[in-house]
Amino acid sequence: MKTLLVTGAAGGVATRVRPYLRDRYRLKLLDLREATGLVANETALIGDIADPALVREAAEGVDGILHLACRYSLDIDFEATLDANYRAQLLLLDACRAFGIPRFVFASSHHVVGHHRIDGFAGDDAPIAPDGFYALSKAFGEAACALYAHRHGIKALSIRIGNADTEVADGRRQHIWVSGRDLAQLIRIGLEHEAITHDVVYGVSRCPAPFFANARAAELGYVPEDDASVNLAANFVPRERMPAENGPDFVGGPYVPQPLIVRRTA
Repeated sequence: MKTLLVTGAAGGVATRVRPYLRDRYRLKLLDLREATGLVANETALIGDIADPALVREAAEGVDGILHLACRYSLDIDFEATLDANYRAQLLLLDACRAFGIPRFVFASSHHVVGHHRIDGFAGDDAPIAPDGFYALSKAFGEAACALYAHRHGIKALSIRIGNADTEVADGRRQHIWVSGRDLAQLIRIGLEHEAITHDVVYGVSRCPAPFFANARAAELGYVPEDDASVNLAANFVPRERMPAENGPDFVGGPYVPQPLIVRRTA
């Protein structure tokens, strides 16, 4: 059984995908706080992924890295993203180079194209249009994956995750929602498929009128098992009734109206 290092392992996304991964991989779970609910083939590490020594210790001997950790918020300033979203990305990729780790799966985000309007959106073919400094860091992360893939032969998959909540809250998220089971399927593709150099796919389940055709994911064998339409929250809000501050007209929703702050001052 191969060993997978998972960053951000105590977070919500990791909690939802771990049950679908731990029957196939030994999971080394790294986060600032200890991951809970461990089973026999899971171990927890506590530390900061921007610490070079900690990253080297965590990465040595693993067969792949699933990088879920990041700093994010609706109005996060650029300065707050530097360690977790930029420096850590390079430390982890460089650990792959140093230790010969062949696989890297990066949790990117639909917010990389979030500034596009929904009406007339080009889907898979849309150029990047980050909707804030969180999204900008994800675009950087994808570029860093491409650099290490082409320079050092690391097979990297960037998954632009849609909405990974347990239920679908509103009509925008209905078009981008992904279940833990479907996201885990994409992660396994990133860890195992041979026809990957650096590829970008979308982490979305089945849904009506999807924003993304997700053609590359389909080429790699992705067949979503879950459907957003049967996972609507009890208080689901249709898109036409969403308030303006929730960004109903944009792919990235409420991130778009937020101010861009390079460095937040006290």
